Amino acid sequence: MCVRKPKAPRPVQVAAYDNQEALAQGDIEATLRRRRRGVAANILTGATGIPSTPTMGGPAQ
Repeated sequence: MCVRKPKAPRPVQVAAYDNQEALAQGDIEATLRRRRRGVAANILTGATGIPSTPTMGGPAQ
């Protein structure tokens, strides 16, 4: 006797009205990238810079 699995229904395709949500998400991501880039530049080129220590993870002297 052959046992067949029932077929799963296909998802319904819904047309998007506009891509406002995608544009908003892209704007948020771009803002976060700009902020991260600014912070990294401040650390690398700032007066304090990256502290160097004789041991990995040790306190700066």
